[in-house]
Order: sequence, then structure tokens, then C-alpha cells
Amino acid sequence: MYSLRVLLLVLSTTSFCSAANNCAWFVGQLQCSNPAKLDNVVIEIWDKDRSFFPITLFVDDDLAGRTITSSEDHGTFKVEGCASDVDFLVFKNEPEFYLKIRHYCKGKQEVTYAYPNNPKVFVPETNDYFTKNPIVLG
Repeated sequence: MYSLRVLLLVLSTTSFCSAANNCAWFVGQLQCSNPAKLDNVVIEIWDKDRSFFPITLFVDDDLAGRTITSSEDHGTFKVEGCASDVDFLVFKNEPEFYLKIRHYCKGKQEVTYAYPNNPKVFVPETNDYFTKNPIVLG
């Protein structure tokens, strides 16, 4: 009887929670006052995780994908990644993607964050916001 109760509890709980799994493709252009510094730039795609206080203290954003530029790229990049966010009851919680860029544009290591105008552009569409709006480093 106890096993049946546990099984019913698990089944009822899972019906209230699900996860939205989505992937994103970003393409774009980086700009630096010294174009030679556009080599070996690390571009990461992250999923912004939101929650409510005090749960916020235990929730970190998720790394979804990473790429590294080369000198032949001339500042152009393509990065892709996937993430899952947990839905709750009737509230759909889709990933919200942004970029974290580690670079040496000014000679020392810096981090630049880039947020697209629409963080919810998912595959099969490509988020090309940073092609039309290049990311200026430094």
C-alpha cells in the first residue's frame, strides 16, 4: 500500500512539471580597435535562469555552448547551444540565451556580455542580431 502511495505521488508531481528544451544558433560580428586581437576569442552561449527569492541564491545560469574564433574569421562567429528550463504548472519557461565573450581586446583579459533583442529565437531559425549589430569589445 505504501508503494502505491509513493508511485501515485511521483506520477502526480511529474504531471505538474515539465521542461522546455530549446536550442539556439547565433551568428555575428565582433569589433576591436586592434583586429589582431580578434583571434582566440572565446564566445559562450548561456541560458539565463530565473527563479524567485530565496531560491535565486541557489540558481546559476547554464552554459549551453562555446566556440573560439580564429584569425581567418576576421571577427565573425557562429555558436550554438541547447538548454532546458523547468516549466511549472501552466507557466512555460523557455530558455533565454545571451552571450559571454572572453577576450584580450585591450591587452588584458576582459569579459563582455551581449544580449540580443530577442533571446527566444530557437532552431531552426538563426539569431543574426549581432550580424546587423556588431559586438564592440573593450
